[in-house]
Amino acid sequence: MEYPKIIKSDGFTLEKIAPTFENARKVFEVVDAERDSLRQFLSWIDETRCPEDLFMHIYKVSKTDNGSYYIKYDGKIVGNVGVDISSKKNKIAEIAYWLSGKYTGRGIMTRCVKKLEEFAFKNMDVNRIEIIMETENIKSEGVAKRAGYVCEGIRRQSYLIHDKLKDVFTYSKLKSEWEKENKNA
Repeated sequence: MEYPKIIKSDGFTLEKIAPTFENARKVFEVVDAERDSLRQFLSWIDETRCPEDLFMHIYKVSKTDNGSYYIKYDGKIVGNVGVDISSKKNKIAEIAYWLSGKYTGRGIMTRCVKKLEEFAFKNMDVNRIEIIMETENIKSEGVAKRAGYVCEGIRRQSYLIHDKLKDVFTYSKLKSEWEKENKNA
C-alpha cells in the first residue's frame, strides 16, 4: 500500500510536505507560537528549538512511506495528523494529531481524523483504530468523541512526558462501526 501525497477534503488539505528549509520554517513558526500549549502533551517540543530541528524531522519522514500529513487550512500549515499501523498482527492502527490553538473550535481536527480513518479502513488492512491521549488533554478527547470513538478506559502511568508518567485514555473505533456509520456514503 502506498500513501497518497495529498488528501483533499472540504476546507482543508492533508499534505506530505517537501523537505525544504522554507517548509521547516513554516512548521516551526506554528510550533513556536504554540510552544507552551503543545509542550504540555508533546515531548518533542523541547527538542524543537529552531527550524533546522524540524527540517531534519521532515527530511526523515519524507524518506519513508508513512501516514504522516501536515494540515493545510486557508493555504497555511496549521497542524499535523497521522495514521500508522501499531500492530500488524492484530490489525490495529493509531491516529495521532496536533493543531495550532488559533484553529481549534472549527471542527478541523475532527474532520481530519474522519478523513484519515476513511483512508485507513478502505486502504490499510486494519480492523481497529485507536486514539490515545493524556487524560488531561480535554481538547484531544473532544476530537475523539466527536469523531465517534469509544472510550475503553484509562491506561495508568503509561506515557512518559517531561520525566513524569501520565495516565492516558484509549479511544477506539472498529471497522464494523465505521461501515455502519458510512453505509450510505
